[in-house]
Amino acid sequence: MIANALVAVMIGYLLGSIPSGIVVGRAFGVDVRAMGSGKTGATNVLRSAGWKAGLMVALADVLKGAVPVLLAEFLYATPHQVGAASSWIAAMSGLAAIVGHNYPIFAEFRGGRGVAATGGMALALALPAALITSIFFVAIIAVTRYVSLGSIVGSVLLCCVAALFQTTGHGALVNGWAGVLALAIASASIILSHRDNIERLRQGTERKLGERAQ
Repeated sequence: MIANALVAVMIGYLLGSIPSGIVVGRAFGVDVRAMGSGKTGATNVLRSAGWKAGLMVALADVLKGAVPVLLAEFLYATPHQVGAASSWIAAMSGLAAIVGHNYPIFAEFRGGRGVAATGGMALALALPAALITSIFFVAIIAVTRYVSLGSIVGSVLLCCVAALFQTTGHGALVNGWAGVLALAIASASIILSHRDNIERLRQGTERKLGERAQ
């Protein structure tokens, strides 16, 4: 199991490190790390290079979070290794992808905040919880136009919904405690990475969706 976990973590980190935001930004003639928040995630790309670029990066980042989990499940959920072991390996691979996205080895360890990558991991680990949370995520952004607020609240709800499934006897829907813990760690990381946004929300100076980065 240890060897399998190390391989899965390495694959997850390397896939997560693919600098999709930088690549797409350059294709649109923009260095996203020199614009707005300096992050390489979809929100800053959208503000820096437009909605087409932002959508492309969002999809790429979701895939970066989902593919390592699905790959780990495919490789290690064999008849000889089913259940808790493969669940933990898949969860670790997903978390490694988020770390790679936030601190990419291919981009001087300067990445994004991990929101879309966490969404991808959640879709692969805990599809029902991810779908339920996405409704609130979209609704909050639609009403307030604050992507950061939707991300923060959505991350908290994701943990709560996953834990609810697990504690009410539906743990298979969230990959067991491995999935719940992975989502909790990822969500905590999202909140911590949004400390500056939280302060701007408090002060009323946070950029709204649609406002261009400078």
